[in-house]
Amino acid sequence: MLKKLALCLALVAPPLAADEAWESDMGLIVYEAEENGAALFSFVNVDAYPATLVIPGLAGNYNNRGVHDAYWVGTGAGECPAFLAAPGYEATTNWGRALISFDRPAFPTSFTLTLGDCFGPLTYAIRAEAP
Repeated sequence: MLKKLALCLALVAPPLAADEAWESDMGLIVYEAEENGAALFSFVNVDAYPATLVIPGLAGNYNNRGVHDAYWVGTGAGECPAFLAAPGYEATTNWGRALISFDRPAFPTSFTLTLGDCFGPLTYAIRAEAP
């Protein structure tokens, strides 16, 4: 009986963060961790440097996703007028605003990630496809 219950719970449990990954023209985008209520995605930015996308309020939200304001922090040289850091990164001037727009509320779903540099407008996009 306990084995059946454990199996049922495993089948209805939300996906673990690291189980979520998407393909994009820039490579794999991976849901890496959750910290302080934010979801952290790793990706390669359009400048070809590794970056982290920080999405406040998305941690633990597996079934009610929509459009979320976010920011990204990257490695490499940047030109922002102030330093910013994300978990696991040194403070850098390579960062910007972001907007992630999921196609559907629950995983697996594709999304469009729109990015800008520093506080500037969102000027480029990365399309991410669910498996």
